[in-house]
Amino acid sequence: MLQESTSTTWDLRAIDFARSTSTKVYILFLLAVCIVGSVKLVRMWWAAPPFRLSQKRSSPAYLQWLESENTSLRRWIGFVFLWWGMFASVNLQDVCNGLLNIQVKVINRLLIVYEIRDFSTALTAALLVVLFLYLIQWHVQNRMERLHHMPD
Repeated sequence: MLQESTSTTWDLRAIDFARSTSTKVYILFLLAVCIVGSVKLVRMWWAAPPFRLSQKRSSPAYLQWLESENTSLRRWIGFVFLWWGMFASVNLQDVCNGLLNIQVKVINRLLIVYEIRDFSTALTAALLVVLFLYLIQWHVQNRMERLHHMPD
């Protein structure tokens, strides 16, 4: 009886490595920033619902509050980029130390590909959070402009 030759192929993209502690803290930070941004948006809508902004047109305190929220969002955006930079720097140092500790002369290319994938995933997550904050900031600026151009 002849046996058919079957080969099994592995999809290396499906292998999931355990995340490091720094990665877990980084993801927790990004989640916290999203919550902060959401709270700011809800507070803004609570003070003046999206299509009833005219109620606040004669309130200089509300306009001043919007300006401070705008500044705060800009700072959060910068903070996310700084956090990603520190995260990438620390992880790159860990990868380099790990590669230097390997006693083999040939470095596994697969390891480098996985590390590049992790860096790109971290950057993508940071950029998504920054995009979310940027959209909220854009919304704040639109509200401020609409308040400035509303007739009394």
